[in-house]
Amino acid sequence: MKFNLTQFLTAIALPVMFYSCATTKALAPTPVASADIPALVQPVSNVEVPVTVDLKSYFVQAENSVPTKYSDNQQPCEGLRYQYLFTRTPFTITGKNNVVNLSFVGAYGFNASYCAKCATLLGSGPQPVVPVVSAQCGWGDEPPRHMQISYQSTINVTTDFHLKSKTVLFPAPKPLDRCNVVMGAIDVTDRLIQYINGPLNDLGKMVDAKIAAYNVKPMVQQIWNNLAIETKVSDIGYVYINPEAVRLSSFSLNGSLLTFSVGLSAKPVFTTTSTPQPIKPMPNLSAYTPANGFNVYLDVLESYDHLNNYVNQQVSGQSADVVGKTFTVDKIKISGLGNKVVMQVDFKGSTTGTIYLVATPNYNPATHVLSFPDLTFDIQTQAWMLKAARWMFNGKITDMIRQRATYDFTSFLADTKVNVQTNMSRDMGNGIHSDVSIKDLNIEAIYPTQEKLIIRTLSNGQIKVKVVM
Repeated sequence: MKFNLTQFLTAIALPVMFYSCATTKALAPTPVASADIPALVQPVSNVEVPVTVDLKSYFVQAENSVPTKYSDNQQPCEGLRYQYLFTRTPFTITGKNNVVNLSFVGAYGFNASYCAKCATLLGSGPQPVVPVVSAQCGWGDEPPRHMQISYQSTINVTTDFHLKSKTVLFPAPKPLDRCNVVMGAIDVTDRLIQYINGPLNDLGKMVDAKIAAYNVKPMVQQIWNNLAIETKVSDIGYVYINPEAVRLSSFSLNGSLLTFSVGLSAKPVFTTTSTPQPIKPMPNLSAYTPANGFNVYLDVLESYDHLNNYVNQQVSGQSADVVGKTFTVDKIKISGLGNKVVMQVDFKGSTTGTIYLVATPNYNPATHVLSFPDLTFDIQTQAWMLKAARWMFNGKITDMIRQRATYDFTSFLADTKVNVQTNMSRDMGNGIHSDVSIKDLNIEAIYPTQEKLIIRTLSNGQIKVKVVM
């Protein structure tokens, strides 16, 4: 068989052409397992639950448990003889800090007489042997006199969630329009106050008994249970507040309104899939310390799709002139490679093909921008270039892509903040509502995996639970 010149040249050129086409695409980097990602270690967070309770009904119950009128009639032969009537009005209630002041006005009157000496005479019982002195005040047709009665009740809470109060007469009963009657060196009004001290102290004990019947635990238990179940946070995942300790603040009173805070210490857990946890038993109260809000680490999974779209908008179509040849980026696809990312760059221009670049993600917290400052050719791409396209082994290409291959997380952070805040603020039922306020949400680290970026965020703010009772 004979070859003419055209056939001969074609025979020589075909292998060269096939070789050239085959070598326009570099080998992809060797797959590398994702680096171990540090486990989340959550700091202790605090949930504050302001609570308002109107104690007026408990004071009214105490009042209704004891009489509103007190009377006595004692008529010994010798000494002070008396009969009196004391009536009281309902409580007036004021309060400050954890002290309740209860007061009412009592109306009183008496009829009294005094015999200095009695003797038993023949054939009869004891008889006065000296003249008997008599007087009355606020009695009969006379209008009653008045006395100010005041109590002071100090309210605290026990470790088993019950309120505890200590109610005492304070200051001492004070006559407002005193009956000035003295018999045998006895001030009849002072003696009357001694007589009614017993019933008045009983009223204070009844207040303590009614206050002690108030059990905070059911309300705190409901809050605990609601915070101990997981909550779906949009498409981010699930949050489990994970409460660990509970405490009550000191009390503050405004009139009969008692306000305090239930504080919960927690170590929240975030997961990408639903993993319901059994509710832990609620512990006894621990010592109260002022809350400083919550600080929560949250791992957010971000697909490379968003990053690819954003980077392609910045880089696609960009060209570099390299030693008289043109390199134009057609498309970039980013994926994970160990603790780095790999960029598959499809290019065109003087030649067409694919190369691979590798880089370590670098996040700037001041600008919220992700960049790749150490972007360079993958080792297998370098080997291919040295054999088939040495002209492309040039810093102009990596510099062009490095400058434009960035990602601004500003919108991502704003959207994540709104999602967390909205989904964690919810109606828990039975008059309990959680209100979450995110002050800051910042990216602490970015970990690449093969399919997604794991973005570790730290949020801080306040979780308040409003309770209407």
